[in-house]
Amino acid sequence: MAATAGVNVATIKIPWEQSWEEEIQPGPINDYLEVIDIDPVSGQFYEPVDLNHPYLLAQDGLAPSEGDPRFHQQMVFAVAMKTIRTFERALGRRVFWAPRRVPNGRKYEPVYKLRIYPHALREPNAYYSREKKALLFGYFQTSAHSAGAKWVFTALSHDIIVHEVTHAILDGLHRRFAEPTSVDSLAFHEAFADIVALFSHFSLEEAVSAQIAKDGGSLDNRSLLSGLARQFGEATGRDGALREAIDDHSGAAPVILRDDMTEPHERGAVLVAAVFDAFLSIYENRTADLLRIAGIRPGTGPDQNLHPDLVKRLTREASKAAEHVMRMCIRALDYLPPVDVRFGDFLRAIITADYDLVPDDVLNYRLAIIEGFRRRGIIPEGCLSLAVDSLLWEAPVHHLAADYDDWTWIWSQNSIGRRQSRPLRRTRRACIGGSWDRRAFGPPRISHGKRCAE
Repeated sequence: MAATAGVNVATIKIPWEQSWEEEIQPGPINDYLEVIDIDPVSGQFYEPVDLNHPYLLAQDGLAPSEGDPRFHQQMVFAVAMKTIRTFERALGRRVFWAPRRVPNGRKYEPVYKLRIYPHALREPNAYYSREKKALLFGYFQTSAHSAGAKWVFTALSHDIIVHEVTHAILDGLHRRFAEPTSVDSLAFHEAFADIVALFSHFSLEEAVSAQIAKDGGSLDNRSLLSGLARQFGEATGRDGALREAIDDHSGAAPVILRDDMTEPHERGAVLVAAVFDAFLSIYENRTADLLRIAGIRPGTGPDQNLHPDLVKRLTREASKAAEHVMRMCIRALDYLPPVDVRFGDFLRAIITADYDLVPDDVLNYRLAIIEGFRRRGIIPEGCLSLAVDSLLWEAPVHHLAADYDDWTWIWSQNSIGRRQSRPLRRTRRACIGGSWDRRAFGPPRISHGKRCAE
């Protein structure tokens, strides 16, 4: 469409492989992923793309093309690897996939590479298969003119790819979260995948800058940034995106969590809205001084013609705030119970994880998170109040510790069968704010106890 032509193309930067990782092979195939492009319906096997080919290296990969299967392979690989690196940076350790259960047995075998099938289904669907440990993307024909295409490929949707990869990563971290132990458990799986996909929008600076310039610096209106899988939604008969993080009617009472919300996507949407409300509050606090200096009153709408330099600064603040909130949510995964997760547990995990990393919350991120959850009716059980000190998980009386040799042995076992083992540089402690945190198993990271505004 002409209105979005300027943001239709974005370049995703993927770091080079580390010395202990496999070199990327045609497929693409690397240490984490294996793209296999088979179309079972048509019986086609598409030629794998070689991203190390000199011609592709010289032009930053294949040019966007809906009709070239090799670009589909490149797209799913690049977005999946970007999502993996986002989790690794937030958690401070490597991502591992959930093991596969051996057929007709009670044993499990390790899964070293997640398989991705860009054209696995000829239907409007895409999903993560826990049995196959693979991502299956579909494509389908549509008659909706608003979709902008006759054939729609889910493997070309940035949102859908991030959503499904997050399902796979979450399954590797917490396998029991996929069990329907409560109405919140499956809803949390869907909501968390939507949260990561939603905030990944803000890493695409072209799209963020265009939206900020269009809406006069405001992000609290429905837009390309607040919706998920817009083309898929329009192609399947919806009036807009597949799911939205902002309520339909501005000024009306927000949608709150109710007991009769049992469908996972519907219930999970309330959790997504709570986190996005917190992000909007943080963004407004970070940019209030910039708007005052420019002589712009917040909330005046899209009539303001912002200076390009101001648009650039607001874009930077939006991307930074989105990155901070997404990392807070990802780090909270290490503070959640291993089974029967509830939305209230997620709030407590976010607050506790962020408090351990940044004790001095000068930018009031935690208060924004708490207010966002309260506004949506998500209240943890067993808490005296929604004050930060009441929401913090209580530390165990006795620390659960293990010898360094034990962790070395575990890491060695995880590296069996790989072409080259990762050097044993893991430590069971990480220095956070001048104190030792035994919950972190990643490389040591230093924090000064304050969240940097830059």
